[in-house]
This record gives sequence, structure tokens and C-alpha cells, in this order.
Amino acid sequence: MITEVKILHSSCCGTGSPIKAHIEKVAKENNIEVHIEELSDLKDTMVYGTMVFPSIVVKGKVYDYKKYLTEEKLLSIL
Repeated sequence: MITEVKILHSSCCGTGSPIKAHIEKVAKENNIEVHIEELSDLKDTMVYGTMVFPSIVVKGKVYDYKKYLTEEKLLSIL
């Protein structure tokens, strides 16, 4: 089963942040298959109702990425 992850950035920060690499690393180490999409366009990020960036969307739920910086916490939502 593939876990869908969306990374929500503010438009000033753009894509290509280290967040994607962090998620990929945790997923790989724990044999979790992920599909990651990065969104930075305001119309795309506002769909999720958050004003906190960066945020991640996992299985349809929005998380403040800053609260999930450790590998253990990130793994708990993947």
C-alpha cells in the first residue's frame, strides 16, 4: 500500500526543501512506500485549510511539520 503525502509550502519557500528527503529517508528505513507531492501555489495549499507552513498531509490529515521533526514522530503518522 502506498502512503500519499503532500508537502505544503508557502509560496515564498517553494519546493525542493529537505522535508521530502526526510520523509523519504524515514519511509525507506521502515519499508513504507510513499508517493510525495509538493505544493506551494496558494490555491493548492488553501484547500487544506491551514495557514501553518510547512505542513504535511498524510492520509488526508494535515500536520504541522515542525511538530514532527523527529524520525519517531514522523513515523507515527506515516
